[in-house]
Amino acid sequence: MERNLYVKIAYWYYTLGMTQDEIAKRLSFTRQRVNQMIHSLPELGIVSVNIHGYERNHIELESQIEERFGLKEVLVATDYGEKETAVYKVANVAAQYLDETIQQGDVIGVSWGRTLAEVVKQMAFRRRNECRVVQLMGVQNVEQMVEKADEIARELANKLDCPSYMFYAPVVVEHAKTKEWLLLERCVKAAYQMIQQCNVAVLGIGELTESSTMCTRGYITKKDIQVLRAQGFVGDLAMNPVRKDGSYDNCPLTERLMTSDMECLRKIDNTVAVATGEEKVEAIRAVLLSGCVDTLIIDETTARMVMEDR
Repeated sequence: MERNLYVKIAYWYYTLGMTQDEIAKRLSFTRQRVNQMIHSLPELGIVSVNIHGYERNHIELESQIEERFGLKEVLVATDYGEKETAVYKVANVAAQYLDETIQQGDVIGVSWGRTLAEVVKQMAFRRRNECRVVQLMGVQNVEQMVEKADEIARELANKLDCPSYMFYAPVVVEHAKTKEWLLLERCVKAAYQMIQQCNVAVLGIGELTESSTMCTRGYITKKDIQVLRAQGFVGDLAMNPVRKDGSYDNCPLTERLMTSDMECLRKIDNTVAVATGEEKVEAIRAVLLSGCVDTLIIDETTARMVMEDR
């Protein structure tokens, strides 16, 4: 992934004509560091006359998505048009990214889902014993254990050889009063406090339809979906509903959700969203417009659909 950053800098500098100051501001680097990186491009074999080492179409596509949605970084995985392998390809890129970017001392929050489970499965074992992993949302009662947030948190902590912290509460409660009472419990308060310390979050993106996992697994009802859709909500991030325009205020479900809310996710240094699937395009656009995502890892087919004007 570090080489990919150098390739992007080469593209921005030599093809788009961005200044070193502009690149430094975009990456939150010093101008001196950018200057050193640009001077090292020929030595790395990235720049001669053309840019080498990465598919040009991907660089352009990544840059377009970054510009359109104001993201720090986008990584597009080649899926070769094979829908059935897209999850594996995206997970592979995400696993490499996390292997290289997670540092000692990081507090990493995770949500749930099949794609996220595959990401952690493909990660290498690395000694990051000073890290901590925390479950960002309450527990899910699902048969596929690997998809559950607590199982994903445990597996990631195992890969990093570090502690994990569980969020022992239902992800959705029946009544707002239940949430109020649960928030008084010591273990729930402790989980929320740990969530506030996260500087990295790894999340999936969900669509809000009657066929979505949220609904088919029984976390919310079809009536809930109808109410949310009527108010413009089309997707979710860590179970937090988001409208088509990226707004998420005044959501009727929020008072029943036991999860890290959108404002908390917005404050995390690097919130990484991993997404794939034609059915999620509308939801992905909405979540990216929310301003709560910093890094997007996505397959090529879905990425191109996200950029289509609709």
